Amino acid sequence: MTLSTLQEKYSENFVPTIPRTPTNRYASIILLRETKSYAIFTTEGGEQQDVEQTPAGLKRPEPTTRLVMFKRKQVAPERRTGKALLRQYGIFPYAIQKGQVIFGEEALALKEHYEDCYLTEGLCTHCPDCLIYGYAAVEGEGARKARLMTDTCFSVRPYELIQKQVKFNVIDEAKHTSGTITAYDYTTPGVFLPAVETTVDLTMDEFTYVLGNILRTTRYGKEGTRQGFVRNHVLAIAFSDVELFANLEFTQAFYDAFMDDSEIDMVERGLSLDDFQKHANQVIETLKGNVAGRVQVVTGEDMKAILNEVRELNRDVERLAPFLKELHVHSASFIV
Repeated sequence: MTLSTLQEKYSENFVPTIPRTPTNRYASIILLRETKSYAIFTTEGGEQQDVEQTPAGLKRPEPTTRLVMFKRKQVAPERRTGKALLRQYGIFPYAIQKGQVIFGEEALALKEHYEDCYLTEGLCTHCPDCLIYGYAAVEGEGARKARLMTDTCFSVRPYELIQKQVKFNVIDEAKHTSGTITAYDYTTPGVFLPAVETTVDLTMDEFTYVLGNILRTTRYGKEGTRQGFVRNHVLAIAFSDVELFANLEFTQAFYDAFMDDSEIDMVERGLSLDDFQKHANQVIETLKGNVAGRVQVVTGEDMKAILNEVRELNRDVERLAPFLKELHVHSASFIV
C-alpha cells in the first residue's frame, strides 16, 4: 500500500521497520492552518483566548500580541481523527497472541485483549496512534516517547485584528423576552497559523497515516463548542537529519516577507492563501539557511503527487482497510 511517489523518490528518508534506537530520519510537514469559521483557541475553562507577546518579525524586533494555538490543540484532534478511522475499519478490538495480531470477535474471546484505545487514560499502547504519538506512563507498559513533534503556533497578524467579541442571547418562550447569557472571545474566519509537524523515524506507511490525519482533521479549538472549522494547507514536505525551525520563526519570517511586499496590507486587507503561497518557498529557503544539517524540501508536482495519493488512499475503502490493518499489525507486533 506504499505511496508510489514516496517509494520511488524518497524511500531512503524512512525506516523499514519501527526502530529501537534513534536514526534521526526527520520528515516535516510544513503547513498553514486556516480558520474557515469562527473559532475559539483557549485553555478549557478560560474565558479569553490564549495570546502571547512576541517580536513581530525576525528582522523587526518591535513587540506584537499574537493568537496562540498550543501543541495539544493541534495534535489531539488529529489523534482523535486517526483513532476514529482505526475503529471504523475494524482495528479494535484486537489481541496479541504468540506474536500474532487477532481482530474482532476472535480477539474478544481471549482473556488478554484490547477493546479500544482512547485519550488519555485508556491508551492500548500498541496501536499506530500509540506508537507514533507516544504516551505517558501506563501501568505495566511504561512510557513511549512520541515520534511526532510540534510546538505552539502563532498567528501572523496581530491579535487585535483577528479577534471579535460575540454575545449570545437566550429567549424565554413563555415570557417572550430575551437577554444576554454569555459572551465569547472568537477568532475570525480567514486567520492563518503557520505550523510544522515533524516526524522522526517513521516508516513510510506511518508517515502516510500521519499525513492522512492532518488532511482529514477539520475541527480545532475549544473542544466543548464543536466549532472551529480549520483547513490545513500543506506548503511543503521536507526530509532532513535535524529539526528545521520553530513555528514562531516560521510566523515571523512570513511577517517580514509581507511587510517587505508593497502589494500586501495586513491591516486593511488582511491575508489570503495566495499571499502565503507567493512567499512560502522564499521563507522556507531563508529559514533553511540556518539549519545545521541536511535538508531536502519537496514542493511543486512531487508534493502534489504525494498529497493526491494520500487523498486517493483515504477515499478507497478497498485499499484503506487492508492498509490500516497492516499498519496496525506492524505496530502491535513491536515489543519495546
